[in-house]
Amino acid sequence: MDGEIEGVAIANGGFFTRADALRCGWSDRELGAARRGGEIERLRHGAYGFVADTRELDEIGRHLLLARAVVRQQRGRVALTGATAAAVHGIALWDQDLTIVHVVRLDGGSSRREPGVRHHVVADAIEEQVQVVEGLPVVSLARAVWETASCSGLESGVCSVDSALHQHPGIVDDLRRQSDQFQHRPGSRTARMIMRLADGRAESPGESLSRVLFYRNGVPCPDLQFDVRRGDGSLIGTSDFYWEEQRLLGEFDGKAKYGRLVRPGDEPGEVVFREKRREDEMRGESYGMTRWIWADLMPPGRRAFLKRLRSDLDRSGALFGARRSVIA
Repeated sequence: MDGEIEGVAIANGGFFTRADALRCGWSDRELGAARRGGEIERLRHGAYGFVADTRELDEIGRHLLLARAVVRQQRGRVALTGATAAAVHGIALWDQDLTIVHVVRLDGGSSRREPGVRHHVVADAIEEQVQVVEGLPVVSLARAVWETASCSGLESGVCSVDSALHQHPGIVDDLRRQSDQFQHRPGSRTARMIMRLADGRAESPGESLSRVLFYRNGVPCPDLQFDVRRGDGSLIGTSDFYWEEQRLLGEFDGKAKYGRLVRPGDEPGEVVFREKRREDEMRGESYGMTRWIWADLMPPGRRAFLKRLRSDLDRSGALFGARRSVIA
């Protein structure tokens, strides 16, 4: 491909259309040859990306690129909505189908599905809730959060709403104002439960999924982001979870967290050593400690983890807190 079509792709945000290529002097035969040669790939019907660029994208990045192509190729007016709008706003998504781009019709078009696109039609005034983010027409953040929650299971919904509240604490009032519009929407019951469980103090999807797992299995609700201090009041560190009655600290060990702990020039062993020293000092202040990883939140490891956590709650409560057994 020549520099002209590459410039078009950059201007479009990473893709070009068949019409773009034809305007730049390329034929369908040359487009086919470039695909077969592994230089470009088809993102959707009539839209292409350079493989050198698309292979660097994660799932979210690829979804956003696809969303740009969908918006560009629409004949009528649309805005991105649902999980796609949440992605544009930078909200975490977990267990969402990112092969589907969600758009809401602004032109009186009908609700329908086409390969890779779901067209939605809503009865309420949507125009006033549309804004431009990163050059894309999207529904407002609060609406995107409600729509995502309404179309999600408990786990994926809590992940997204936690993320929205963590990044945008001021969104709470906007979410409350949106609640009436979603009162009778499909999925509204689950969405309301998600809103009740959501907590902006969660710092990762793993922490969000942990809380839903506790909720589903009757584990006492922990406090979040608990500061552990020495006797003189100085801070040792902040624990992801804390069960006050049992004086048990909980830590979800996700890769993203350890990435945040790495300092310039650090070796992996230094990070692990610092974490071990931090944990030992926390335990030294008469706290129990339980750690878990992604595998503990998923079957088949989930059952063994819950058994271990309940045992740790009992043990820590007996040693450091109120001597009350946690009933399974």
